[in-house]
This record gives sequence, structure tokens and C-alpha cells, in this order.
Amino acid sequence: MPAKEPLNAARRRALLLALAACAPFARAEETKAPEPVFGTPGKDAGWIPTPDTMVEAMLKLARLSSADLLVDLGSGDGRIPILAAREFGSRGLGIEFNADLVAYSRQRAVREGVADRVKFIRGDIFQTDFSEATVVALFMTPSVLQRLRPKLLAMRPGTRIVSYLFSIEEWEPDEWVFNNGMHGILWVVPASVQGTWRIEVRDPGPERYQVRLQQRFQKIDGRLIVGGAQLPLFDARLVGDQLRFTGLSGERRLDFTGTVKGKEIEGRLHLTGEPLKTFRAFRS
Repeated sequence: MPAKEPLNAARRRALLLALAACAPFARAEETKAPEPVFGTPGKDAGWIPTPDTMVEAMLKLARLSSADLLVDLGSGDGRIPILAAREFGSRGLGIEFNADLVAYSRQRAVREGVADRVKFIRGDIFQTDFSEATVVALFMTPSVLQRLRPKLLAMRPGTRIVSYLFSIEEWEPDEWVFNNGMHGILWVVPASVQGTWRIEVRDPGPERYQVRLQQRFQKIDGRLIVGGAQLPLFDARLVGDQLRFTGLSGERRLDFTGTVKGKEIEGRLHLTGEPLKTFRAFRS
């Protein structure tokens, strides 16, 4: 029969076992991320939170849905991707340079129950690839926005960009939202349509036209060439990859609407008094 442990030794053993059981909880407490502090420094700006009411208003302005991937550049405490996932069902990615803010955001996502839809990474917004985003959220100074502009314009046409307070120099916003004295701004990344396009009308019956387009961001103008005559464009609009313009040739009105697909446009032509036609256009 084994000898009994002395009483003091048994107590010490029980205490050690109890401490070992609590160790994981102690380690979890030790690694808890610090609470964010207003002005916490990052690489390009300090952390200043966007009010939750403004976040929601901006995401509604962007028509955010469960089909979207929202990327927050300089995500701070993670509130924008987390709110987007919780209230709109979207996926989210936060890119933040400050490691403590990244850790805090990850823990907050777990507490909010959206860790399966939201990811936070430590990174430089100028070096990290976020080209898969369908919505980009920003709260950056005008100088940083100006440096980001080429990268934003290179994104997939139709990508929505929302900024709190600050605009992007020279790029006119598509829409604004105002909330309690604050404002958010929306841009839709436009397709590239600058140049001369050869238009081939296929059905019913072949016809050929040309259109010369000038572009400044989403603003377009140009000339429609019909039988050698250069006609001004009316109602010329570009929203993402959706293009439309109208030309008047005598009594005929030519309404073109199409989808830009790189160096091609596919769409429909409505001619006064004639059946609806389809066309393809090719950039010279």
C-alpha cells in the first residue's frame, strides 16, 4: 500500500495543480491589447476615431452589402470593418501600421462575434495590396489622400471609395452625406475611356461609327463621328464601367449605353424610330 503524502506536501501539490489550471487565463490576461488612446501614432497619421453614426452613414452612402469586401486603410481600433460586418454582413479587412491597434482590433472582432468575416493586418497602406476591395474606407489628411490617388484610380472600375471629412484634390466627388455637422464623401472609380473608339453595330444590320472621348476622372466629353460629320455629345456620363452618351444627326437621335471592358465596350444603341441594336466598340 503506497505511503500517504505529508499534509503540507499534499497541499503544495494541490496548489501547484490549481495554478497550472489557471495559467492559460493568466497568459490571456497578460496579452490583452492596450486600449487605444486618442492620437495614438501610426505611420501616416495619428488615430482619431470616426464617430459610429458617421461610419454607418458612409457605409450606406457606399451601398455596402453582404457581397462586398470593405478595406479600411488605417483601420485604428477596427470599428469600421467590424460595424460593416455586424450591420451590413460584408467581409472586412483593416490595414493598420500600429501593432497595438491591430491586436486590439483582432480581440474586438472576437468580442463582437465577427472574427470569421473580418481580418486585421499590420501593414503600410502604400505597400499593401488591397486591389480586391469593392469598397475602400478612408480617414486621411489631404496630403496622404493625394499620394493615394493613383493607387485608388488604378482599382477595378466601380469600386466605391468613402472618406470622412477630407476630399481628394481635383477628383470631384460623386456624392456627399451629412450627419450632425460632419460629412462623408463618395467616389466611384471610373473606367478608362480616353481615346478614339471604333463602333460596330451588329444587330440588326451592320453600321459603323466613331467616338472620340476626352476624360477627366469620371467626367467625359467628346465627338461622335457619323458619315464624316463630327457631332457634339449630349448626356455623356461614366459611372464605374457604365458609359452612356447621345448624338443628334439631323432628325435621328443615337443613344449609346454600354459596359467598358478594358479596350472594348459592349452595349446597345437606340436609334430614333428603329429597333434596339447591339454594338461593340474597340479603342484605336
